[in-house]
Amino acid sequence: MNLYSLGFGATAELGKEEKMEITQLDDQELLNEISRRFQEKRASIHEMEFMTKKLLEFNEKTKEAEEVKTYFLSLIKNEFNNPMTVLLNLVKKIGGENDPSKASRIATMMHKELMYLDFSLKNIFAASEIEYGQSANSYVRVRPEEIAYEAISYLEPMIEEKLLRIEVESSVKTMVIDAQKFYLILLNLLSNGCEFSHPSTTLSISFSKDDEGYEMQVANTGEGIKEENTKQIFNRFYKYSTGKTRPSQGLGLGLSVVKELCELMEGTIDYFEEEGRTIFIARFPEKCEKDLSISHGLGSDEFFDSEFVHSLMEF
Repeated sequence: MNLYSLGFGATAELGKEEKMEITQLDDQELLNEISRRFQEKRASIHEMEFMTKKLLEFNEKTKEAEEVKTYFLSLIKNEFNNPMTVLLNLVKKIGGENDPSKASRIATMMHKELMYLDFSLKNIFAASEIEYGQSANSYVRVRPEEIAYEAISYLEPMIEEKLLRIEVESSVKTMVIDAQKFYLILLNLLSNGCEFSHPSTTLSISFSKDDEGYEMQVANTGEGIKEENTKQIFNRFYKYSTGKTRPSQGLGLGLSVVKELCELMEGTIDYFEEEGRTIFIARFPEKCEKDLSISHGLGSDEFFDSEFVHSLMEF
């Protein structure tokens, strides 16, 4: 006698053909069939639970993305509106200034505000290009020392404000690398060093080479990075400020851009603390001549239209 003939009610909702098939099964086969259907049901439940979990995670990420976007827009508003207001007032003032020495001081203030604006835009554009996959590498041969001095010149207002001294040392004459990315990496590391250095201290920039490739170190003497911040400093929009050494707020993009640009060039970025100094180390693999792009630049002057720059200098 089988279970169906005993009135097993599980078949009551089955179709007519299925009923006929099940009546043909012995007890063991029927138990196996029920077990199989329970397993299918359990698998469906697990799949629904998994999809529900993924949906909740997606909703959470969407919410976080909206919060980040709102936060970013707020940062942009403050970072750009404030210096733009200052610049407009300075331009208006310098136009009616008869004292050459005072006009020179106003021009210096304008230079500083414009530098901060331009630097913020460089990082915003770089982050956007990375986000949308538009940051293909373009390798050229460069002299790292020249790029270092260009970065120092660019950040001159920040360096002079804190009376900092910059030392550059290199055992590398030339290297094959994406010059624009390399320049922006150095610019951010040097800017970061300036912001967190104690006044009237020395920052050092060094370039070296070993069997694994090239290494760049940027070291500053400051308050260092607290342990609770070590895992976050390379995150986008994370702003670490002690309120003591940092003169400006910034967007919190700099070190995240550094990390992403290094990774795009198959490199790495890390840091360590040593004897009161914070040392950032960027490493890049050595590239061959075949990796060179059509343009061969020697320094980051290739970024600019030379005739336009010369006309500005004459002006």
